[in-house]
Amino acid sequence: MQQCCRAWDSFLWQCVECDTFEWDSLTIILKDERVAVESNGTMAKQLLSASAGLMLCAASAVSAAEWETRINGFYFLGLGVSDSNSQSGIGILRDGEAHVNARLISDGGLIYSARIELEAFTSGDQIDENWGSVSGPFGTFLVGSNDDAVYNNHVGAIFAPGTRIGYYDAFGLTTQGRAVTALPGNGSDQIGVHYTSPSLSGFKVYGSYHPSSNTDGGADSNNPVFSSGEFYTVGASYNGNFDDFGIGLSAGYTDLPGTELITIGAKATVAGLSIAGTYENIDQAGGDRDEYAIGAQYSSGPWTVGGGYSDEQDNGEQAAGWVTYGLAPGVLFTAGVEYGDSNGVPGSDLGGLAYLTMRF
Repeated sequence: MQQCCRAWDSFLWQCVECDTFEWDSLTIILKDERVAVESNGTMAKQLLSASAGLMLCAASAVSAAEWETRINGFYFLGLGVSDSNSQSGIGILRDGEAHVNARLISDGGLIYSARIELEAFTSGDQIDENWGSVSGPFGTFLVGSNDDAVYNNHVGAIFAPGTRIGYYDAFGLTTQGRAVTALPGNGSDQIGVHYTSPSLSGFKVYGSYHPSSNTDGGADSNNPVFSSGEFYTVGASYNGNFDDFGIGLSAGYTDLPGTELITIGAKATVAGLSIAGTYENIDQAGGDRDEYAIGAQYSSGPWTVGGGYSDEQDNGEQAAGWVTYGLAPGVLFTAGVEYGDSNGVPGSDLGGLAYLTMRF
């Protein structure tokens, strides 16, 4: 994995600092925590090696495999300031989630896994992403509530910890920022089925089908979801490392009711420096528009400096910059500023935020 994964957990296949989460060929970057996107081709070998020591009962063929379950999560604590028409003064941030992760590696080498995310505040979307998956030499099939495949595999953005401040695919610190913030693909947790192929020399293909575009948040259900505003996504990506140089490319197509999206991302890293860019075309009945985003980040020891700019035609623009310092394992301090100017909201916003990230 890339530089963000300084605290890789060998059981969860997850970085406890940036929450990059990977089972076999599938890399899942949670939108509310993600810092970087990358997959590698060694996962299958590592997982198969891990299962090689399991024993079969010769007489009864009873499996020796057992489920493993762990709980992890994150918490953000911060203090912000904003000077805008609709939101000004001092603000306090607190946000968190608890994640239940389960995994079983069968004697045949198949990997069964599940994940449930619980919000740390009262919400109509009390349970966030939740899904189960099966992985093997054929790739990974995932069923449940999760961001679409194009969103999850996009590589064209730089993120502050938790995306609590940012220029693209971020929460938006201020009212203007929330009105402007763009994201790749659909980016919501609609119930669906996902497929990700095995990585072949860094290349993989993926896709997801969602029978309804109204199953996110409080509209989620444990009943079967049938076609009602269905949509699908397909895409392909490449991630490769060559000594100190790394490159990532992604391209995806999203077909939503009344909207088609073409999303392209690119990212390059060398000696601690990362540069990423995104282009997305949004084609709707009233015409099409384009959005662009460019960001950069440099890391050295416990320090990381990053920022970027995005512009969505007929919507607005956003810019942000931040500095992050690693205080302890799983503990980061970030301070940054964010600017937003939405065409649909009068005025423009400028705000700042200082916050702790605690991942456990």
